Amino acid sequence: MLKVFQCGKFPVDDEKIQAYLNPPLETVDEVLLSPVKRTVSVKGILRRSSDIIESPNSKRRELVLESTEGSSSVVCKLWGEASSVDIPPEGAILTATSMQVATWKGGITLNSSVLTVIQETEEESCFDGEIEGIEVLPDFSYMIVREKTMKIKTADLERILNGVVFQENIFVKGRCKGMTVLEIQQCNPAKKVKE
Repeated sequence: MLKVFQCGKFPVDDEKIQAYLNPPLETVDEVLLSPVKRTVSVKGILRRSSDIIESPNSKRRELVLESTEGSSSVVCKLWGEASSVDIPPEGAILTATSMQVATWKGGITLNSSVLTVIQETEEESCFDGEIEGIEVLPDFSYMIVREKTMKIKTADLERILNGVVFQENIFVKGRCKGMTVLEIQQCNPAKKVKE
């Protein structure tokens, strides 16, 4: 039989409350050195996303985040409602906030909390290289450049490819925000830049 007792009010430092509600953003390498039960936010490259795994008592989805340097990775388990959030494409740079450090089978993992939010980063970056693969959908499509999967407006992809059929030796350069292409143009990699 479980007994619950009422206790008196006690002061809690505002810094501790803020640290819990807004945990520090850490790299995957830093998270792997964190103590168990610590609440953290982590930034990394999404390398794998499982389907939703359901059992009679729970449902979860597992994400594998790799450090931006590619030196290590951590499994993030999204439990309950958190497992149903939209997940960006593999290769996207994500921030997972309010994750709790845990151990599973001797390794560090991260578990979602009621405060967990998964977001694609909003950083702008440049890219260039050969289009290695495409997936064409009605509004937005996906293309792979230098092993990086990016979301692109289907109209922009059609403009670059002169249609929607994959072609080899198409080189592009452009800018993206997170993993979404903002601007793209075809380029000739053999052309030398004048100094």
